[in-house]
Amino acid sequence: MIKVLTAMQRLLKDQSGNFGLMTALLVPVLFLSGSVALNIANATREASKMQDALDAAAIKAVRSYGEGESENAVRTEANRLFFANFQTPSATDGYNSASPESPAVEFTFSETGQETRASASYAAQYNPVFWGLQPFVISRRSVAARLTDREACILALHPTASRAIEVSGSAAVDTSNCTITSNSDDAQSIYLSGTATLSAECLYATGKVYATLAHLELACGQAREGVSRTPDPFKKKAVPTAGNWVNLSGCGQGFVGNGGGNGDCNGTGKTPNKVPDGYSVTLKPGTYGELEIKGKVTLQPGNYIIDGGVLKFASQSAVSGEGVTFFLLNGAEIDLHGGSNFHVTAATSGEWAGFVIVSARNNTEPAVINGNSNSSLSGIIYMPASQEIQYSGNGSSGGECVRIIAQEITMIGNSGFAIDCKSELADNKILNPGAIRLVQ
Repeated sequence: MIKVLTAMQRLLKDQSGNFGLMTALLVPVLFLSGSVALNIANATREASKMQDALDAAAIKAVRSYGEGESENAVRTEANRLFFANFQTPSATDGYNSASPESPAVEFTFSETGQETRASASYAAQYNPVFWGLQPFVISRRSVAARLTDREACILALHPTASRAIEVSGSAAVDTSNCTITSNSDDAQSIYLSGTATLSAECLYATGKVYATLAHLELACGQAREGVSRTPDPFKKKAVPTAGNWVNLSGCGQGFVGNGGGNGDCNGTGKTPNKVPDGYSVTLKPGTYGELEIKGKVTLQPGNYIIDGGVLKFASQSAVSGEGVTFFLLNGAEIDLHGGSNFHVTAATSGEWAGFVIVSARNNTEPAVINGNSNSSLSGIIYMPASQEIQYSGNGSSGGECVRIIAQEITMIGNSGFAIDCKSELADNKILNPGAIRLVQ
């Protein structure tokens, strides 16, 4: 026993043996510390690469989704971009990520008003280099938002049409408080020529603006070309369906097409054979096969559905109605002549509050809406599939509370557009897409 203790004392007093022992004890600690440091550096680098790639994918997603692409198409396209920027590291880095063929980026989309957001998230397992650490998950999230820009009074949706918006001849158009916007990428996306005059907040075109007008005044200073397309802000609203047709046989042939006399008029009373001066026939909401108004007619508030026929205000007609929306279904057409006097305002409540004329999304029929100084429409003219709307307002200096959406739009006379229309349009706005920014 004495010999063993003596040997131990000699070992402890031996400086070279002590250093060797300490080294042997510290090597595993140093090795583990180095492994931890290396893995932290690798994981941080990969997390940063993941975040950068995810940010790019989120920005791409919100732009494409905002321009009308389907969610599935957006996911495929954004995933492709993500994996192009975030390629799977080598096996040395110990990183297991999903392959481009099996994308794992998760996207969700949301809309608040006309602001669009895309949220992208991705997670993958990190397998540490060397030993001593358990695998762990790296995850990142990115949220991009497309903000809104100036309000548009006129929006042409066609993506490629030449002269999708045209102001020419002797037309005089004033949209000083809002923009004229075309989604067409044509070299003459917006066409302005002749002796026409135009004042506008700005011109927005996905393509180019051709302008040789005698007078052009833009508050923004210069037209904006090459901008992102403005999506249809009302694409998710459900159009009503047609019902049984209203019987007009007793409404008087001098008041409505196919009308008779001295009979019940649409449940609103009998129309006399000899009508006194100033007499007005009253129509109630419902479905009409066609509706030609030839005399003085008052429209009760509600929805007037035209099922396949023509909505026409003849040249000697006088039409008035508050809280009215016309729906053009099954290929129905509209023809409002300048010789008629009409004063029609949209409803301020309900599913289609703020809309005065709505055409089904499969109705490609063109339209003529030609007012005069004694006529006015108040509301949104929403004909998203219409090949062309030829529009002329009443040209009043204060402007009308009208907004127009169609595939193509031609201004054929004097028109003024008011901006202070929050109540008349039920707070509906057509907003150009603004900048995209990362919000998270």
